[in-house]
Amino acid sequence: LFIAAGLTAAIIIAAFLLGNNRTRESAGIIDKKYRITQQDYWNTLETGKRFDGSDADGYFKDSAANRHTLDFFSFLQDRFRDMEYDGHMKAVREYLRQTIRPPDRAEEMYELYARYTEYQKEAYMDRNLRAPGGAPEDMLENLRRIQDFRRRYFGEDTADAVFGVEVKSSEYALRKQIVISDAGMSGKEKEERLASLRREMWGGQADTIDGRGTPLDRYNEKLKIYQAELAAMDEEERAGKISEFRREIFTPEEAARMDSADSQVRSIRERDRDYSRQSREILEDGSLLEQEKNRRIRELHKRLYGLH
Repeated sequence: LFIAAGLTAAIIIAAFLLGNNRTRESAGIIDKKYRITQQDYWNTLETGKRFDGSDADGYFKDSAANRHTLDFFSFLQDRFRDMEYDGHMKAVREYLRQTIRPPDRAEEMYELYARYTEYQKEAYMDRNLRAPGGAPEDMLENLRRIQDFRRRYFGEDTADAVFGVEVKSSEYALRKQIVISDAGMSGKEKEERLASLRREMWGGQADTIDGRGTPLDRYNEKLKIYQAELAAMDEEERAGKISEFRREIFTPEEAARMDSADSQVRSIRERDRDYSRQSREILEDGSLLEQEKNRRIRELHKRLYGLH
């Protein structure tokens, strides 16, 4: 009877990694007055983190609608999941009366929860609110459309208070992807635009907003940003540029190990090319008998690979 709270996020976040470019900067979906922080954003990245309900009263002292509401509703749906609808709603109401004070705040929370369960059903049934496949620009536009629907459904302040963290986090990821996949910008221009995007969306936390990513995450993003330039380079130039990126992101020891591994791979690739070229020449030599061809190929294999 219930659509899991995570489905709402899935509708929005379904295509973070899709690429293409058609849209430039636009005003943020969520007003900055809601003061969504980098910690809020980081919390959305921790998929295993769950609301345990132990301090529900403390989270909702001032209002039932805030950045904790979605997690709390997910907790309620999971806690009372093995029940038919009427029994579920009755159990939720009783639980809220026992855990949230004063009583009018508990009733406010119940009414918002009841509204939320109805919203989930309508959002699921409305094809216009399904995440389209394709470019992140399409996903960003759909994100706006979903939030506009919520504002009409719950009221603007409630919708932005409840869904603001989720929406801003999704918007940031999508707008980053739009920049990274923009074929009309160089890698340097993309990095400058990404820095501008961080300042635009996160203000004083711009320098640390992506701090939860690992060095490997930052390295892979760097390769995506400079993908076009790297593809246009010859093998030696590309290896030098990648080595430069590694020294920028990893420790000297880590970068050296990665360069060494790459060097070994290149040596193996060159050896394989040599073997393929020379063995083909032997096989195509019409002056050699079959027995002689086999002998020479065995010798070539032994010389290059050191194997019998």
